[in-house]
Amino acid sequence: MSDQHTPDPDQQDGWGAVPSVASIRGTQETPATAQNAQAGSTAPAAHGAQYAPTASRAPRRKLRRGQLVGIIAGSTAVVLLLVAGVVGFSVGSATHSADRPVRAFLDDLTAGKVTDALDAAGIDRTKADVLLTDAAYAKATAKITGYRVAATRTDGDTATVRAYLRQAGRDVAATFTLDKTGTDWGVFPVWELQAPELGSVDVSVRGPSGASVQVAGTSTKTPKDGTVGLRALPGTYAVTYDGGKWTKATGGSAVVGGFGGSTSTPVHMTATLTNAGDQAAKRAVDAWVDGCIASNDAAPAGCSFYAYGENPAYTYTNEKWTLESRPTVAVGSWTTNGWLVSTTTFGRATFTADIAGAGGTGTATAGPLNVNASGYITGFSSSGATFRSAVGNGSSDTGS
Repeated sequence: MSDQHTPDPDQQDGWGAVPSVASIRGTQETPATAQNAQAGSTAPAAHGAQYAPTASRAPRRKLRRGQLVGIIAGSTAVVLLLVAGVVGFSVGSATHSADRPVRAFLDDLTAGKVTDALDAAGIDRTKADVLLTDAAYAKATAKITGYRVAATRTDGDTATVRAYLRQAGRDVAATFTLDKTGTDWGVFPVWELQAPELGSVDVSVRGPSGASVQVAGTSTKTPKDGTVGLRALPGTYAVTYDGGKWTKATGGSAVVGGFGGSTSTPVHMTATLTNAGDQAAKRAVDAWVDGCIASNDAAPAGCSFYAYGENPAYTYTNEKWTLESRPTVAVGSWTTNGWLVSTTTFGRATFTADIAGAGGTGTATAGPLNVNASGYITGFSSSGATFRSAVGNGSSDTGS
């Protein structure tokens, strides 16, 4: 007899053929039956064991690979869109910040692009703004070489940007104002830089009106009062006097620091005569004297000398003046009337005339008389200086 038990063929349809409880739909298995099923037991269930029905549930369907990839890709796209949105908003906010127009303006200025900078800032120019050009600014020194934005403050539709400009090795404070002009995409503000107030180069010339002045290599002329102010960007500007061959003056330099209407310390220049100008002035005095001597009048108009005491009983003919010696003069500094001409030594002149009357004929004489040539050199032309007497009636003469 073998120890191995062979099941009864008639019992093949019995408990041994019943599937485990876990595989029966709508049933639940107790831990004991689950263990029996796993052990392959053929014993009947314990007394009182029930199979409680549960709600029917469809079996889970496995996701296909394509569907899984699509879900992952969709989730990734959403995340990327969110990241892109955050990055885009940050970039948009940065590119639309109030200090951006200020930075663009200062970037152009430090690069020497004056026209672009002025256009961006809305600074209008006229013919008198001879320094607001690329060429003029290129000749300036101690210009803006860098900057840093210190603070930006927004108050409604107005923004204020405080910056420090690096100029001549030091920081110069500057404040810029911007106005909000609209929005981009209804979200980002659009800021427009308001034209900053420019400084000026102030020049004063003690000399004739219309004096020619060179500022940073650019020519301009002074008005009647001898002063001129030129709008200028931050920098140092060389100022020279252009008097041609007749006059000269010592120049200087004007410093414009930053913006905000900063005016430079005025460059004062006093025009003096060159050697050629001094000689031209003395020739003009000689010409004036010669004009007086050439007169046939006993009292030449506008001259410093005259003869008097004519006797009405006589007729005077062949009247003339004779210059015995010329006056010596010195040309001094500029006054409101011109370069002062002083007589250091009087000249001498005599007057003669033929007379005829009831008493007979003869010659009348007067002098020698002093010839005073004091007056002013009021200006120069291509032919020479212009002299105006201070002791006559103000008539003038020119000579070269």
